[in-house]
Amino acid sequence: MRDRMEDGFVERFETEILSGQYAPGDRLPAERELADSHGVSRPVVHGAMRQLAARGLLRIEARQGIFVSDFRREGSVEILLSLINFAGGELAPDILDGLLEMRLLLETETARLAALRAGPEDIADIGKLLARETLFEYREPRDATLIDFDFHFAVALASGNAVYPLLLNSLKKVYEILLDRFYANPAVVPEVFKMHRKLHAAIAAKNPRAASEAMRRILGFGEEGLRARMAEGKATP
Repeated sequence: MRDRMEDGFVERFETEILSGQYAPGDRLPAERELADSHGVSRPVVHGAMRQLAARGLLRIEARQGIFVSDFRREGSVEILLSLINFAGGELAPDILDGLLEMRLLLETETARLAALRAGPEDIADIGKLLARETLFEYREPRDATLIDFDFHFAVALASGNAVYPLLLNSLKKVYEILLDRFYANPAVVPEVFKMHRKLHAAIAAKNPRAASEAMRRILGFGEEGLRARMAEGKATP
């Protein structure tokens, strides 16, 4: 029960911060005052403050108090999900641009390294995902989203860099929200899966340049489709 109340308070309070009710640098009221004003217990407030500090929204200073942080300077990747939730599924243009640019840099390099380092098991694991794609039947966007993420994660594992899969996992929830939007158009699925096969072939052939370019085309196609879907959403009254 307390965990649910704490999560609910976190959601409410981060909305207050992101809406500008509290500005960067503001010192928050004491935990007891926040508990009274929000109708929750002090332990709930205490736990929530720590969660929000971990996301980079707050800064806890011993014997000084709790202060609102500038999330653009101090926030972690977790704040991306908060920003999407706060904006009703949308991201500010500069945040979305930054996310897509970062993904391009990260994943073209994972594909290149996968072509250089992938062993037989790695190549076989990616091949198993292609087999799943061959049997894939579209029912809802999330089905395509999950198999797409699994493919990109398998490529990250094949890169031999232990950090890349961790970075991808840390962004999984954000990617799922964006991919669900992209895959709301089922017509893109066959084209994406065809591109996946080309990337797998480049990795299996140990061709890093072709692998990097194949990933670039996958991400470019995804960005184009995502932006088209977002534009349609804005045009809908």
